[in-house]
Amino acid sequence: MHMKRTLTILLLLVSTVGFATGQVPDILIWKNDTISLQNNPLESYSKIDELNLFAEKEIVGSTSCLRGYIAEWRIIDNNLYLSNIFSCDYSFSENAIKSNLDQLFPAKHEKGMVLADWYTGSLSVPSGELIHSGLNIYQFEWILTIHNGKIVKEEKFDNSSSYISVYTQNQDSLTNFITNNIDWDNIPTLDKGAHKVYGIIKSGNSKTEFNVEIKCHSENKKLNKEALRILKSLPEFDFYIKAGEVQNVIYTIPLVFMEKE
Repeated sequence: MHMKRTLTILLLLVSTVGFATGQVPDILIWKNDTISLQNNPLESYSKIDELNLFAEKEIVGSTSCLRGYIAEWRIIDNNLYLSNIFSCDYSFSENAIKSNLDQLFPAKHEKGMVLADWYTGSLSVPSGELIHSGLNIYQFEWILTIHNGKIVKEEKFDNSSSYISVYTQNQDSLTNFITNNIDWDNIPTLDKGAHKVYGIIKSGNSKTEFNVEIKCHSENKKLNKEALRILKSLPEFDFYIKAGEVQNVIYTIPLVFMEKE
C-alpha cells in the first residue's frame, strides 16, 4: 500500500506593532488639501478631561472612535490651529454635533480657531496611495516637528519602496511554493497523526532580506530542518518602511505534516 504525503499550511499575521481596530483620524487642512492626520494633538491638552465637548447633547459612540470626537486642524503661517471638533458620526450623519470652541477655549479662541500652543511633538501627515492599512503606511509622508503650536521643522519621506509580496497577498501562492519545494526524501515516514512545526518569518531591510526561524519544534528534528530550509528558500517577502524607518512585521506559519494512505 502506497502512502501519499501531504502538507497543510496556515498563514497567521502577528504584528509587532499591533492591529487593533482602526481609529477614525483627525482632519488636517493644509496647502489647500484635506488630509487624514495620524496624530491627535487635542489628546495632549492638559485639561482635556475637563472639557465638556458637546455639552449635554447625546453623541453616537463607535469602537473606531474611542476618543469620542474628531478634531479638525489647520496650519496657517506655520502655526497649528484647532478649527473644529465634531462628534464621531460627522462624516455620515446629518445630525452630527459640532463643539462650541468659544465656550471651550474662551481665553484662546480667536477668529473661529484656537492656537494649539499646548502641543509640542511631531505630526505625521500622509499623502498618496495607501500601501498598508494596518501599519498606516502611505506612499508619502510628511513629519512636522512642532513646538508650542509652531512648526519648527518639516520633512518629507518616500515610503513607496515598501513591498508586499505575493506570499502574504495570496495564501495559495505560499502554499504552492512550500508544497512544490518540499523534499520528502529529507523526511522519514511519520507516525500517524498531525506533526506541527511553527515557522516564524520577520520582515527585514529589503524584500530579499528577512529572518526565518522555527518556533515550537516538532519532536522530529529532520522535519524541523526541512521546514526551516523551505521557508529560507522563499525568493522574497514583505518589506515595510515608514518615515525613513524599517517596520518589522512577524508572520507565524504553522506547517502541519501528515501521512495519508
